[in-house]
Amino acid sequence: MPDTSLFDAHIHHTKTDTLPYRIYCSDRAKTADSGRAVTVHRQPLVVFLHGAGERGNNNIDQLRLGVRFFLNDSVTDRYSFILLAPQCPLNKRWVNTDWTLSSHTMEAEPTSEMEGVFWLIDSLVYTGTVDKNRIYICGISMGGFGVWDALSRRPETFAAAIAICGGGDTALAKQLANVPIRAFHGKKDKLVQYRRSLDMYRSIKRAGGKSITLTSYNNVGHGCWDHAMSTPGLFEWLFSKHSNGKTKTK
Repeated sequence: MPDTSLFDAHIHHTKTDTLPYRIYCSDRAKTADSGRAVTVHRQPLVVFLHGAGERGNNNIDQLRLGVRFFLNDSVTDRYSFILLAPQCPLNKRWVNTDWTLSSHTMEAEPTSEMEGVFWLIDSLVYTGTVDKNRIYICGISMGGFGVWDALSRRPETFAAAIAICGGGDTALAKQLANVPIRAFHGKKDKLVQYRRSLDMYRSIKRAGGKSITLTSYNNVGHGCWDHAMSTPGLFEWLFSKHSNGKTKTK
């Protein structure tokens, strides 16, 4: 578990629900601000969607898996970014689908939790906190489904994505063809079928996608996120992406 004191805690309220979330600013982001208005230095944004086991309302558990890799000195000292980590409530999902199925069709409307994520992203852009051309989304398991869902609904929002052991609607692959995506999945996964990532990869490739890769782990089951997040060069790849076509090195 990362040091929670590094994160600011907030709650997004709607008419019918609440969405706890945490915000983290990297060392480089803090240095860039130097006490001046944040609008002068709009930061890249990383949205991290947790898995089913981290659901709740304590605004802590969503930090347990995956987030720590973004807090390594090798990342925070080099890259300037803001990390947004919302927490999905108990018995709710980023995507309303059975994770054990071999496929699903995306519902017409996002879940209220995904709507909350979009609201938070849009608010950070509107206030000048975030660079709208450098918004990245990453998710594991249930959050991996959330990544594919968010990309399918708003592909223009995200400069790049990391989808770990999740699945999406292959019928929408064409609109994801231009989004840089790194997908990861263990072939021995008994909770989310490996074919979910494989089918998305193949569908996007057939749709003309040239910016997607799939990393498969032959002897790994569902919990492949530590392997994925430890991939050499992953963060350099992520933070180099820019949705207006430019490439950033830092």
